[in-house]
Amino acid sequence: MWRLLCILALVISSEARPKKYAGIPLQKPVSPRASTDNRLDENLVTPSNYALYLTVTTDNLGKGEFSGVVNIKLNVLKDTDSFVIHAKALSISNVTLTGNNYAGTVTAEDVDANDFVTIKGNKTITKGDGYILEIYYTGVLSDTDMDGFYRSSYKDADGNTKYLATTQFEEMGARRAFPCFDEPSFKATFDITITYPDTSTALSNTEPKATRSDAENGLVTVAFKTTPKMSTYLIAFIVSEFECTAEVKADDGTPTKVCGRPGTKETLSEALNAGTEALNKMKNFTNIAYGDLGNKKMTQAAIPDFAAGAMENWGLVTYREADLIWDQDQSSNQYQQVVYTVVAHELAHQWFGDYVTLDWWSDIFLNEGFATYFEYHSAAQVQPKWQLEKQFVLEQVQPVLVTDSSKNSKPLSYNTSDPDEIESRFDDISYNKGGTVLKMLQSFLGLENFKNGLNKYLKDHATDVATPDQLWSSFEDFKPEDMPDNVTVVMDNWTKKAGYPVLSLTQDGVNITVTQQRFFSDNGTDKTEWYVPITYTTSANTSKFTETATIDWLKPGENLTITLDKEDNWIILNNQQVGYYRVDYDDTLLAKIKDALNSDNFGETDEISRSQLVDDQLNFARAGKAEYADVLRFLAFMKKDNSYYTWYPVFNGFSYLLKRTNDDKIRTPLKELLKELMESLLGSAPFTKEDPSDQIYTLKQVLALTWACNLREVNCVNNATAAFTSYTTENKIPSRNLKSIVYCTGLKNSKNSTNDYDFLYNKYLTTDLATEQVTILKALGCINNSTIRQEYLKVALTDKVRIQDVRYVFQSVYSNNEKEGVNDMLQFIQDNYQDFEKHFGTQSTLISLISTVADLITDDTQIKTLSAFLTMPGLDANIKAAGDIAVASATTNLNTVNTLEGKLKDYFAPTSGASINTYHLVNLALIGVVYLFFNFF
Repeated sequence: MWRLLCILALVISSEARPKKYAGIPLQKPVSPRASTDNRLDENLVTPSNYALYLTVTTDNLGKGEFSGVVNIKLNVLKDTDSFVIHAKALSISNVTLTGNNYAGTVTAEDVDANDFVTIKGNKTITKGDGYILEIYYTGVLSDTDMDGFYRSSYKDADGNTKYLATTQFEEMGARRAFPCFDEPSFKATFDITITYPDTSTALSNTEPKATRSDAENGLVTVAFKTTPKMSTYLIAFIVSEFECTAEVKADDGTPTKVCGRPGTKETLSEALNAGTEALNKMKNFTNIAYGDLGNKKMTQAAIPDFAAGAMENWGLVTYREADLIWDQDQSSNQYQQVVYTVVAHELAHQWFGDYVTLDWWSDIFLNEGFATYFEYHSAAQVQPKWQLEKQFVLEQVQPVLVTDSSKNSKPLSYNTSDPDEIESRFDDISYNKGGTVLKMLQSFLGLENFKNGLNKYLKDHATDVATPDQLWSSFEDFKPEDMPDNVTVVMDNWTKKAGYPVLSLTQDGVNITVTQQRFFSDNGTDKTEWYVPITYTTSANTSKFTETATIDWLKPGENLTITLDKEDNWIILNNQQVGYYRVDYDDTLLAKIKDALNSDNFGETDEISRSQLVDDQLNFARAGKAEYADVLRFLAFMKKDNSYYTWYPVFNGFSYLLKRTNDDKIRTPLKELLKELMESLLGSAPFTKEDPSDQIYTLKQVLALTWACNLREVNCVNNATAAFTSYTTENKIPSRNLKSIVYCTGLKNSKNSTNDYDFLYNKYLTTDLATEQVTILKALGCINNSTIRQEYLKVALTDKVRIQDVRYVFQSVYSNNEKEGVNDMLQFIQDNYQDFEKHFGTQSTLISLISTVADLITDDTQIKTLSAFLTMPGLDANIKAAGDIAVASATTNLNTVNTLEGKLKDYFAPTSGASINTYHLVNLALIGVVYLFFNFF
């Protein structure tokens, strides 16, 4: 499952879920289960096959309901009088157990907090494998809770609402569609039969094998081929009026196609190519063709309402529309890249997650880490000019180094069983760190050894589940001779321990001593040490920045000595940032590196190494392990550096500072001088020169111009507002790559706020292109009128915005208006908090929003406003509890604000009264970049 990074800011979860099991009379449960960890007992009863019969009529779709029958073939492993299965929000009407000479009856008892339903017999259920458990039931097709079997909708060309039924089962949603053993290790085969309206079509994991028409009742019944042995969370089915592209065959003959609502077919061709090529690249890498996994069929589907982003259901992969469609005339290069990377991510799961599955959710990185790794690696083979292997460093490695530096960080492998805790494990650690650590493994094993080990892993555990230890042992026969220990010992270091090391380098003549300790950004303490693969480049061999083979190892409990040649002036560790660690150079070494960066051509240093240096230094300052004054002086070379890769972490690092500065005496000169600092960068990617064929140029241009316009750089603002005026007066659509800048800048500088807002809002209402809808939603909050912004925020509580997209409305306001935006959000929460649960069916959206806004608070008045809201009579206890936590967090942030502002004032306006010199100002100007960029997109 693919999570967009921006989703993390505001999670919409578990809406309108019935709390009580409905159906036949319920008795007090008794029951064999793993009571200590909320797990089913896999040594008691296991399924081998499900025969699932679903009925979704036109009337069902209108009312949001469905009916079903499931026959589960069971293996009873020892005598028992009862066993448990999962069910949630289902109404059971009848249960029978037959086979193996069982002559008794069974009842279904009350669901508990773990969604366990006890199947209790009135006679002993003896050991054997011939049982069939048959259950009749009905369920709800929710259109607020995008989990389980749910309802989505769209408007057709005539403005009529069309409903469809679709699924999202990861991680515990299958139990909401049919009673089942809803844990990854309980694999079985599935025979799915669906009855649906004859105006619709039905899709599932496999191809249809038989179809029967019931013209009298306007229904069709389709039976699908038996699936491979698989986990319940990977089952999928869709009843809709979707249209599909023509089929294209992958290299192994697998037919592939992409489906979506009517009117989107022309925008699905890019996803069709991305999917076909992803299957080909995975076949080449793993040496196992997709068709040989056991399901020679691949359909991808774009779902109008879809919370997860994308889901790897075996043979029927589902996506948000904005992640799968791409219009070459209207959608940006960034959206095109999303299509290729998200598709590569999900199709990599067909091998890593579907074919071989994690044993339990404690090791989600076995699924998501691999998918993240291949998200870049496979797509890079399809689009080599996009430099996705380099982008991996910016988008995966560097962000998770920030996340994983907290003392509260959890390891990759972390025992969990509570449903809420399981859901929380789908985070940056499992995805970003998982992918980063696997890429590091690939680096020190060598690519061919890595491929051979993965091939063994996949073959040894085909259609089964696996653990990290089983993965590591697959590499044992292929490890290099210089490995310091076996692969399991080395990798346990990185997966069973939280955090990562910072390597400290100290020079004594030609000798460099390397030591390690865990890096914290929040005053944590820990004596953890790691097996660290070392790569490096020196001034005498600058051509080797691209060499990522391990040169040496830093081992736990030991130091490492690197001896330089006499001609070496400097050393930079961690080529291409393939190692998961930071590097802290002593003053002597750092001074030499700084001299190199300020020399011609940056001393021949590689742009990824410069990116790493920038990211490390800014985070050392953030953690209080370096002075901002020293780091800002170190960054002087950025005045002439136009690399997208070097600017990206500069923006990230200084985002932290800008969110925590409130004094205009710092912010105003900072913004003015940032424009001076960016002069060369802007000159390298001006508003008037576009080149969509150059991906990195385009990404850099959008990044640079976003900042320039937000900093009110004259040329940028003039160009963007002129383009916006041409759109509002002549309907001249802005450039597809620059329209996000044009929309926001036009609204920020509007001279007729009401008309300009209404113009763009009406464009949102009338377009059916998902990428354009998202682009406009992100921009509307830029309007320079607080009253209109309040009205815009209220739109998020109506059916004008899909539930999955409301976060764009909120982000657009609080991210594009600095302090005023936070004030707007606090006012909106106070005025409209009662409407959240009515609209979303839950309090979780409001609670998440309160937490998000609290993190942006920068003054006492805002804390008082939030605190006053929490005293309102009748406020729900859960909201008040979340608000109290948010106030505490905001208070801590305010302390950080005061500390940082003190340091910045001392640097930029020393008490001696000296004026702010240009050198200092140029460096300070870097502070504002990332916050605006990351919250703008």
